[in-house]
Amino acid sequence: MKNKSRTKLIVCFLALPLVHLLIFSYVPILANVGLSFTNWKGVGTPKWVGGRNYQKLLTDPQYIAMFKNCLWYFAVAVPQLLLAFVLAVVVNGKFRGLSIFKGILIIPYLLNGVIVSTIFIIFFNNSGTLNAILQFLGLGNFTQQWLQNLKLVNPSIASISIWRYYGMNFIMFFGALQTIPTELYEAAAVDGCTKLQEIRYISIPFIKKVLFINILLSVSGSIQVFEIPYIMMNGGNGTLTPVIQIQQSMRDNRVGFAAALAVMVFFIVLLAIGVQKLFIKEDNE
Repeated sequence: MKNKSRTKLIVCFLALPLVHLLIFSYVPILANVGLSFTNWKGVGTPKWVGGRNYQKLLTDPQYIAMFKNCLWYFAVAVPQLLLAFVLAVVVNGKFRGLSIFKGILIIPYLLNGVIVSTIFIIFFNNSGTLNAILQFLGLGNFTQQWLQNLKLVNPSIASISIWRYYGMNFIMFFGALQTIPTELYEAAAVDGCTKLQEIRYISIPFIKKVLFINILLSVSGSIQVFEIPYIMMNGGNGTLTPVIQIQQSMRDNRVGFAAALAVMVFFIVLLAIGVQKLFIKEDNE
């Protein structure tokens, strides 16, 4: 009787969150998939158009360029993760002021997107901070119209992610490094290993899962980037991203097209998760 009562109690506790998850997560996802095959305008009866929305997303140069823009945000993840990892290795251990140091690094991550955008609008302005620094260093020939140049606007905006997120990556790497037994480093030092060998054979294998998580977050973040390019450029001047396009399509009552784009973004994120799971599974085996 006690086991039956316990089972009923567990079912009762699980029922509400499961129903909540079904109603507010899975049903809307399935409904969105259905809407992606229509040209529904938000009112009236959806009109079935089959795969026309997906065909447009995969063949129209305007929307292909939109996905290419996301590659810039993923590309900056490389120096971002490298900088975070190097800092974590350098400060790995205990020293006075470590908490203050970590707090300073995490500040950019905690700032509101509007504040960050305002800072870098001034920074990249024609008469802004970056050009002033170049002029001061005698590199005036390298001054640019960073946000007006079609070739530079996306990498310029994407580079903001390095400053904004490397502190968070540092915290994750540092936390993982702290779990490595110090005896391993001591044994490596006795065997005559260099610092680079310690990093290669001890540090990296131990933090591999954290590295994959950071890569997954970078892929997910790059395909879902919205606030910085939206606030700074409103998606103009070649800075359009999938989520900005979703917002604009909803505004223009192109709900079916927005749903198709949302499904593609969702699929790309799921694909990234699947690849990450595959690598972690192989590593565990």
